[in-house]
Amino acid sequence: MVNIWRSLRSINAHRNHHASDADSNPALALAQIYEGSFDFIDSATNRRHRLAVNANLDIIIDNKQLPGQIVGVTRDALTFIDHFGYHLIIRCTGGIPETIYDEAEDETYAIIYPDAVDEDATE
Repeated sequence: MVNIWRSLRSINAHRNHHASDADSNPALALAQIYEGSFDFIDSATNRRHRLAVNANLDIIIDNKQLPGQIVGVTRDALTFIDHFGYHLIIRCTGGIPETIYDEAEDETYAIIYPDAVDEDATE
C-alpha cells in the first residue's frame, strides 16, 4: 500500500513539474488561439499570401520570418510590431482569427481558411 501511495505522489509531482507554459502563463494560453497558418488575398495585387504564427509566436509571411515582436495578446487580437514600427494585428471573433490588419499598407485582409476554399470549389 505504501508503494502505491508513493507511486501516486510521484506521478502527481511529475505532472505538476511538466505543466505546459500555457497552463502557467495566461498570455501564452491566449496566444494559442492564433497559432496556425492563415491565407489572405492582397487586393492591390490579387496575390494570395500565407501568414503563419508558430508556437514561439514568430510571424512568418510567405515562408519569411518578420523581424519584430508580439506586443499584445487578448481574446480579440494579437498585435505584432515589426522592425519599422508598424503594427500587424490579427483580429479574432469567438476564438477564430478572422482578419489581418497591416498598418504599413493601411489595409485589412479577410482570412481565408483552406477548408472554406475547398468547399467553395466543390459547389
